[in-house]
Amino acid sequence: MTNPQTPNSQRSSPPPGSRFQGWWLLPLIYLGLGLVILIAQAVDGDTRSGAGWFLVMAAVAALYAFGGRFSFIRQARGDFEDERDASIQQRAMAMTGTAFVVVLTGCIVYELARGNNPTPYSMLMAVGGATYAVSLLILRYRS
Repeated sequence: MTNPQTPNSQRSSPPPGSRFQGWWLLPLIYLGLGLVILIAQAVDGDTRSGAGWFLVMAAVAALYAFGGRFSFIRQARGDFEDERDASIQQRAMAMTGTAFVVVLTGCIVYELARGNNPTPYSMLMAVGGATYAVSLLILRYRS
C-alpha cells in the first residue's frame, strides 16, 4: 500500500491522449504548413512569396515553441494550469466554431445571390458539420 502523502512514482505510461499534446505539437504543425505553402508557391513559380509565407509560419511556430512563459501561449498550445484554463479553451473553441458557421453561411448566401457556385463554402461547412457530429459521437461513447 502506498502512502497517500507521497506521489505515485510508479506510473509507467503517460496519461491517455498526452502523446498528442505538448509544447512541440503546434510548432510542428505551423512549420509543416509553412513548408507546404513554400512548395506550392515554388511550383507556381513564386518562390519569393512562398519563402515569405514560410518565414511568417516559422515565426508563429517559434512563438508557440519559445513563448511558454506567457500564460496565453501556454493555454493556446494546451498546457492548462487548472480547470479554468480548460474551460476558457473550450468556450473559445465554441465561439470560433460559431463564428465560422455564421461567416460561411453568409458567404454561401452571397454567392447564391450573385448566381455563383457556393461549393467551396458549402464543402467547408460540410466538413465542419461532419467533424462536429463525429466528435460528438466519439466523445459520448468514450465517457
